[in-house]
Amino acid sequence: RLPGAQVTLLCLRTAECCFRSAVMAEDWCAAATRRVEKGSDGVWIRFGPPVDDSLMSRFFSVRFNPITSGAATVMLFGFVIVLLAIGVDREGCLTESSEDGAEIFRHSACYTPQIEFSFWMKWVADCFTWLYIGSQDCWVVFLAVLYFSRFADMKLGKDDDEPEFSDFAWFSMVFSCGVGVGLFFYGVAEPIWHYVDVNRYGHQWNGTERLPDNERAQAAMNLTWFHWGLHGWVVYAVVGVLLAFLHFRKGLPMTIKTCFYPLIGERIYGFWGDFVDSVSIVATTMGVCTSLGLGVFQINAGIKKLTGYPNWIKLSYYNAENFGEWSDRVDSLRDYYLDYPVDSAFRKAHNFTDENGDLIIGTASKIASFVDTNDEQILIIWLITLVATFSVASGLQVGIQSLSMICLYLGMFLMMVILLMDDTWYIMNLYTQSLGYYLWDFLRISFYSAAFAQSDHGAREGEASWYMSGWTIFYWGWWIAFAPFVGIFFARISKGRTIRQFLNGTMTLPIAYNFAWMATFGGAGLKMEMAADKFGVTCDTNGFARANVCRVVERMRPSGYGGNPEVFCSTLTKLSCRGTTDMIFDVLYQYADLGPFMGVICLISLILYFITSSDSGSLVDDIVSANGIEEPPVVQRVYWAFTEGAAATALLYQGRLNYDAPDAGLRALQSASICVGLPYTFLICFMCVSLWRALQYERGELKWGESQFKHSILDVGVTAYGAAEGTSRCFNLKLGSIDLSRLTTFFFYIAAPVLPFFSVTSKMKRLGAPKSSAILGPVFWAAATTAFAAAMFYLWFILVLVDYVDTGVDGVNVYGNVIPGGIWTGRGWTPDEYTEYKVTQRFGLYKRYPAEVAAGDNKTALDAFVVDQSNFFPEYLQAGSEYNETGVAAGAVGERLGAPMHYAVMGWYFYLTFACLLMSLRNQVRAAYGLSGNICEDFFASLFLYPTVLMQLEEMVTEPPAQKTAASKAVVVAATCVPESHDA
Repeated sequence: RLPGAQVTLLCLRTAECCFRSAVMAEDWCAAATRRVEKGSDGVWIRFGPPVDDSLMSRFFSVRFNPITSGAATVMLFGFVIVLLAIGVDREGCLTESSEDGAEIFRHSACYTPQIEFSFWMKWVADCFTWLYIGSQDCWVVFLAVLYFSRFADMKLGKDDDEPEFSDFAWFSMVFSCGVGVGLFFYGVAEPIWHYVDVNRYGHQWNGTERLPDNERAQAAMNLTWFHWGLHGWVVYAVVGVLLAFLHFRKGLPMTIKTCFYPLIGERIYGFWGDFVDSVSIVATTMGVCTSLGLGVFQINAGIKKLTGYPNWIKLSYYNAENFGEWSDRVDSLRDYYLDYPVDSAFRKAHNFTDENGDLIIGTASKIASFVDTNDEQILIIWLITLVATFSVASGLQVGIQSLSMICLYLGMFLMMVILLMDDTWYIMNLYTQSLGYYLWDFLRISFYSAAFAQSDHGAREGEASWYMSGWTIFYWGWWIAFAPFVGIFFARISKGRTIRQFLNGTMTLPIAYNFAWMATFGGAGLKMEMAADKFGVTCDTNGFARANVCRVVERMRPSGYGGNPEVFCSTLTKLSCRGTTDMIFDVLYQYADLGPFMGVICLISLILYFITSSDSGSLVDDIVSANGIEEPPVVQRVYWAFTEGAAATALLYQGRLNYDAPDAGLRALQSASICVGLPYTFLICFMCVSLWRALQYERGELKWGESQFKHSILDVGVTAYGAAEGTSRCFNLKLGSIDLSRLTTFFFYIAAPVLPFFSVTSKMKRLGAPKSSAILGPVFWAAATTAFAAAMFYLWFILVLVDYVDTGVDGVNVYGNVIPGGIWTGRGWTPDEYTEYKVTQRFGLYKRYPAEVAAGDNKTALDAFVVDQSNFFPEYLQAGSEYNETGVAAGAVGERLGAPMHYAVMGWYFYLTFACLLMSLRNQVRAAYGLSGNICEDFFASLFLYPTVLMQLEEMVTEPPAQKTAASKAVVVAATCVPESHDA
């Protein structure tokens, strides 16, 4: 016999035991885990020894997803082949040339892929700056909340798992994969660019600076820190922590599609999951390929700096003195010259032969050096690729870990030497001051979107309109495009750490290290640039924009002691006159005899960082293509490593045919990969929701499978393909299926959402209908609501179509107006004279010229008939007259571009109203049936997927809420258990 209190306590403990037993028996990820165990977690091609730790398995087995791998390979090399096939179009562009005092349009050569993809990138920046800026801020806030939340101590693994790597090794790999190479490329260059070029703080107008030098320098450092701070690393952290949690704690595959399991469940194992993984592989490979290709320019510049010669393969230099050593190459060099477009900058400035037909050695030597430079860069790519292949083949614990630790150690050595060799106290002051500026300016700079600067009528002395797309949005797109690659790698190496430890290692420490690097290298560069300005070093000084200058420094001993003042001597380089790849070496070489040694260390570090980027990228590609295996077979690692090298080589080799822009192909690939960042922005937003929901499921705050709609919002009745069970199958592709009834319903609801809307609304109205008011009953209100929703939906459809109907009117809208033409009395026009005028009312985008422009057209003559862009006043044209009073022809612009959008804008507002009505209906159904979700999910689901939303609602209301609740309670009552003993 027990007292009442003890009985109550025993009952509570028994209930807790039952709850834990139920959770252990059926984990919320149990279904997904079973698919992994049974081999149906994706389509597989398997042959060779079974997967284990043996050498035979690692080197002679193959395990990969043919759909993901094949699609990624086709997309990647298809894109590269297109870039190679197009090449430099000799008549791809129209440019202006002066002839007899007039501007004439002429055909000119250009690399159209780079122009096209650069336009795409600029379009993304112009249209979605608000999205990039707002989403990055939201992600920072989300991770801050997560860091201090009740979930922060949850492990990325089982509760008893320990970290796989030491803290130093782990941080080394995080940093090497995250930004290692970028700091060498931008550490000195970016602060210099912000200091001397147009930026959001210090714009130059007619030679007048808006900010003093010191303030411009601090603004340059603040912008650099912003681009390399919280807002950059946040995308890596979101992907990494979610994937590490789902993989190591729940046993799901380590692929990007796994991130969406908490949202859509087992539907990740299908077409859309493989599609996301394929795009992730392509984005990873394109990013690494671009970094590898562009990085060899800096490595090659470092080698040339060390050797002191223009080339280090074949001959060291080419000129008339050693012409006999390379005269046999003249014919091939002539072929290269003839391959360059006639109107290219190089051919305009250089002739291959003189008027007598004799060879001009200077031109031939330039081409020979250029071709050798291209060969050197390709050689570097393959040396890096080979070493990276051995590294990735040796495994994460040996190759990648060891190289990352060496890289980090060498980087810290370089930073410490510069800190002590340069003006130590200046750098310490700069770090402290910049940290204060960054914290003080954090909110303003985080939300700054260049609204006025990007508009057509921004302030004249504001920042340049291109700044946002060229810098901040470029960076955000670049970070996001790398998120699949870096996020997966972070997840792979983070087993056994808590969420808070993960965020410290991927956010706090890397950012502190970035800031220290930028303050040290960037500060030394800014100090050199400002000193060069002060002491008159220009781009023409000594032919290299540098001079050794001795100057009196205030902190030195004053001249009163002994009468011989102390001066400080160093080599000052005008860094803004140097190439981006040269700046870091120019800073290092100022330290006299230590400079070459520091240059060698920098070059080794740079090469090793590129190797770690390449091998980690290859590992990620292989993991994703192998359906998330932690240690994929070596053969596949070699394939992806060589894929990156081959793609970079192909685009770089094409550069030798474009003397003016040898990196044009790589820049086009870079622009395309950045454009991929736009859809990934939405995916990362979903990942934030997925992460929070996964943590709630894990703590039991939400119950998996309960309080949900009967079908997924993505279920339209089509399953493209599936995966059969059986880990021993060589090929487990299973044909999909089509639910014809559901698919037909889906298409029918696209065009006729009124019927299901009325059905659901009438049933919901009956549930909440008052018992009185027989005349205006629930059916009446359901019909009225449906009629209004139908009006909104079909008005949207009709008005959008009307805007695209050809009315037969040209691009200029002309309206008749009666305007007084009498005498102005001060209060109005005298009524004795009126004149009819026509006023043009253009609004929108038009072609500038009335007719299509072709080569040979006179631009000057065409401009005479175009509306003056500086004329902001309406054009009054007297009726019957051909020209207005300024002599400009009425309607002297071309045809309209796109639809006028006069009616479509109203149509889209009506559609938004329809979506809001559907959102409200979905919210009511969720509340009535006790379904999980929130108003934001209801809105976006209704906005983008209204047919499947209606299908969900119609299926749900077929069962009364009371019956569903009773059934749920019955299940809960039945799921009881009794402990084996009172001690349980």
